[in-house]
This record gives sequence, C-alpha cells and structure tokens, in this order.
Amino acid sequence: MGAHCGGLRGNLMEGDGVSSPCRPGSKEEHRVPTELAVMTLNLQYFSSYPKDLAAAKDRLAQVLHGPGAPDVICVQEGLSSRNVLDEVGFELCVCSAKEGVAESVHDMVYGDAPTLKACDPTTHSHLLCNQIYMRRGAVWKIIDRGAMQISRDLQLAGGGGRLTGKLAIRSMVWVRLQHSDCPDLSVFVLCAHITGGRFEDQYFVQQLAEERKLQLDKIISFFDNRPDAKGDDVGILVGDFNATSLYTPDGPMHGYYKASIASSDGVKSDAKGAGVTSEAGLEDLFKAHMISPFTAISQHGWTFAYDRQQVGYTSGFGHCIDHMAMNRSLQVSSTEVSYLTNQRFGGLPQDTHLPLTDHNAVKTVFVIKNHEQTQTSVFRTEYDFLQHLRRYKALVHISGFGCKQQYADPEQVVRDVAAQLFEGENSMDRVFGKGQWAACYGGDPLKEEEPDVAVLVDRLRTRYSMHLIAIQADKVEKEWGGVGKHVDAVYYYPTEYLEDGTTVAWGGFVKERVVGTTRILLEVNPLSGVPLYWVAAGGGEITRDELQAAWQRRISILLIEARARHPQDPALPFGPCRQFWDSLTDFEEDKIRGFRRLKS
Repeated sequence: MGAHCGGLRGNLMEGDGVSSPCRPGSKEEHRVPTELAVMTLNLQYFSSYPKDLAAAKDRLAQVLHGPGAPDVICVQEGLSSRNVLDEVGFELCVCSAKEGVAESVHDMVYGDAPTLKACDPTTHSHLLCNQIYMRRGAVWKIIDRGAMQISRDLQLAGGGGRLTGKLAIRSMVWVRLQHSDCPDLSVFVLCAHITGGRFEDQYFVQQLAEERKLQLDKIISFFDNRPDAKGDDVGILVGDFNATSLYTPDGPMHGYYKASIASSDGVKSDAKGAGVTSEAGLEDLFKAHMISPFTAISQHGWTFAYDRQQVGYTSGFGHCIDHMAMNRSLQVSSTEVSYLTNQRFGGLPQDTHLPLTDHNAVKTVFVIKNHEQTQTSVFRTEYDFLQHLRRYKALVHISGFGCKQQYADPEQVVRDVAAQLFEGENSMDRVFGKGQWAACYGGDPLKEEEPDVAVLVDRLRTRYSMHLIAIQADKVEKEWGGVGKHVDAVYYYPTEYLEDGTTVAWGGFVKERVVGTTRILLEVNPLSGVPLYWVAAGGGEITRDELQAAWQRRISILLIEARARHPQDPALPFGPCRQFWDSLTDFEEDKIRGFRRLKS
C-alpha cells in the first residue's frame, strides 16, 4: 500500500508501505468547535425495565451524567404515561403521543400474546411513542418542535398465524436547535422508528419494502422543505431502522431471515400469491425490504455517522439496527455505546448486570459548523463507502513507496503507470471507459518535495482526471485535520490498535491478520462487487505482502518497477516485489494489459 509511513508483517514499524501518516509540521490555529451530543435510546415500552426503580435510576444516571452527557436524547418505544428521564436531568420536548400520532402497545405489537405477557398488563392500553428530551442546562436552545405521521394507512392481509388489519402507525418527532456560536444555521434532530421488526417483517411481500423507503422519503422531504431554511442547516436523523445497513449471504440479517421469516406459513402464502417460486427470489425480496431505508437515504445524498465497526451490536439479537444519518458529512468527534441489554444468543458474557431494555444506547458527538466548500466526499461507514464504489465499473488500488523511501524518478513512474491505465487498446480507460473507474490508495499526505505514492496518484489524477479515493483511519481526521484536498473522496474507518491498546495498526499484517487500511482494501472493497485491480509501483515489504495477499484472493495484480530514492535495503533498490512477481507461474492474463490473476 504506499503509505504514509509503514510497517512489516508482525510489527508495524516506521518504514515503507503502510498508512502511518507523516504528520503536518503544525496544525492551523482554530477555536474549539461547537459540538452536539445526540443519543438514541429504545426503551422497549419498559418491557425489560427493572422493578427496582432506584437501581434503574442509578444506572440511567451512570449513562447520562458526567462531562460527556448527551445534549439530546431521541427515544423510541417510550410510553406517554411514563417519564424516567426527567429525574436524571432531561426535559421532555416533544412526544408523538401528545401530538396525536401514536397507538397503544397492544396495537403496535399486533396483539401478540407472548409479547404482551412479557410486559406490565396495565401498560397494554398506553400509547407507545417517539420522544425527544433535552438536557437541562444545555447550551443548545430549542426554537421549534413537532411531530408527524410517516406511515401510510396500509391494510395487511393476514393468514398463516398473522393478523389482518391496518399497518401500525409510525411517526417522526423533531426539534430545531440553535447555538450562539453558530447563529447562521439550525440543527434539526429527527427521531423515528421505521416500520419493521419481527411482527411486520412477516408481511414483507406486501409492499413493505416500498413503505419503509417512503417513510424515509417523507422524513427527508420534511427537512428539505423546512421553513426559513438556510444552506448551512444540519439534519440529523436518529432512530431504530429495524435492519442492519449491509445484507450479506452470511450476515446477521440472512440468519434472521432463515430463523424467523422464511418458514412462516404467511410468508409462503404471500410468495405464492405474488408468483415468487424460488427461495433465492423470495430472499431477494426480503433483502430489498430490509435495506430499503438505507437505499432511500443514499438516494437523497445523506450519509451515516457510524456502523457496526464503531458500535458493534445495538440490539439484544446481535444486530446494529439503531442508526444516525446526516444531510451533510459532519465530523464525528466520538461514538460511544452504553450497554443496556445483554445478548440473547451465542452464550456471550453479560454486558450489563442490570438490563433496562432490549437495545443498547448510542451517543454520537457531532462537530457543528458552517458548510465548507470542498470537492472531497467523506464516508464513515462501510455502507456509504460501498455505495460510492458501486458508482464505478472497476476499482484500482495503487501502492508503492511511502514517505521514507520515496521515488528516485517520480515522472518516470507516472509515465509507466499511465501507460497501463490510460493508454493503449487494453488500458483501463479503453476497457471500462474514461471516468468510469476509480483509483484508491492509503491516504498519504501530499508533499511534492518528498515524492512518494501520494505524489504519484495526485499527478495521475491531475493529468488524466482519475477519480481518487483515500482510505484512512479516522484518527487522521479527528487529530490531524484529515487527508489532503487532492483526493475526491475519503473513507475514514475506525482506527485499529495493536494489543497494547495505544499503538495504531495503520495497516499491514499482524500475526497473519490483516489490519487497518490493508483490511479495508482486502476485505471491504470486494463487497462492492466491482472488479478489483492492484498496482504496486515499487514499494517495500508491506507492499509485497499486500500484493501477495491480493494475488491469493484472485485480485488481478500488476508490478510497475520503480527505483527508490532512499532504499530501505541498498541491495534491493527497486524494492522486494520483483522477486514475488517473477515467481508467479500459475496465472492467467487479465483483459487489462499486463495484469496477472491466479488461475481458478
């Protein structure tokens, strides 16, 4: 990977080839940014809430008090009749039940007897609602608030053990906030609980994928058509989407489908009525149903603040289903999980001695500031990053010498790489089309006086209009100001650390395990489904190891020989990749000139 300053297999040391940034000499002076801490909290209509109210209050105080206390709490599945946050310092600002868009617990769970038996019978007739609370003493001020129904009045056909009746009401509550340090913008915090879950998912064949998508469309349309709108206004959508953002053949949503949905007699009946005859076709419909909210958010240009990489699971069933999305890419200072439930499957150790609900709470701290004019798209989740990659027909990773070894003749390297990517009948441009493929690299800072892989990709981007994506640890954004402006897009993945908990694992291999940027390149990029290519323009031992790992994964690879300005090993002025390249015998030629791929 050509990197900022890199590592070796087993111990990431300063050298060539992995993304340990060569930091800027000094940081620009700037005032402390305005921050907004938002928490999402699903209370499960108090079905799991302890009977020991004093102990429950103490647990809430542990989570909600202190210097990192949230400014705003977005509650899903609260009860209009019960307020446990008031006594720990939070004031109720808006409640969907009080605004007339809520139904009883009984109706929201479709009269399911086991579910009702598990909660206090006196609450069955109480209204289940979305709510927003504000911390007393918070510097943010509420200037407007409200609620709206986001669901349609659909009729669900029963059968197979399912009820016949109207789709349960879904709502969105919102507040509009302002801060004296940024008076030229408002922040809209939008709290919702999208249709779905174990009761409604069994009706997924009956237009529910479209319904879930339309609910997101309605929420975002509300923000887009807000009164007194200003260009720098911020929208933060918070809530329970009843789904993970990624649906993979071996992922948690597939497991949920097989265990709880596919065998339903009602689902089978709906599939027959819809003419769906294959198991694969039926699961494809379920996949569309589950990811439809994320599809809607992506289509509107919103992105997510975190995913499972940052928070792990948020439900008691091992899924990350509680999300936060933004209308523009705000910097996320931190994301923190508060464990309020234990996992129900897998025999895992307890996360908490006192469960309060069947969800974990997630608190995210956003940096709020005026919209910067930048051409760089920023992604912080696998879903958003993969959606971006899927805009292209192919992806080329370019690695090489980092800031320690550098290139002896950078212009020659640019010409040699350009010949393969842009020139000739079998170049990337000719096969996939100009502007139809993208390049990625490890996000090294651009320093023309130290010609390394960053200089190489920048010159290729400038001269050939190559779309350039950086892949970098989020520590670089949070502490060092982010990647340079020479990139078109950047994916900030959660920073990984070695066993000591303090040394950053920028990339490479640790005890045969891929870490950091290398992990994204080899394990996440392939999930995009687009053809992958790997170019090593010189490079050190990490570049060689990555080239070998790409080869073993049947990614098409290419070596461009390049001389190092400051060779790590004087006996290998071109780096160690040539020996591996020359050892390849069992390969097939790719349609792109010069690339080799392991025979299947």
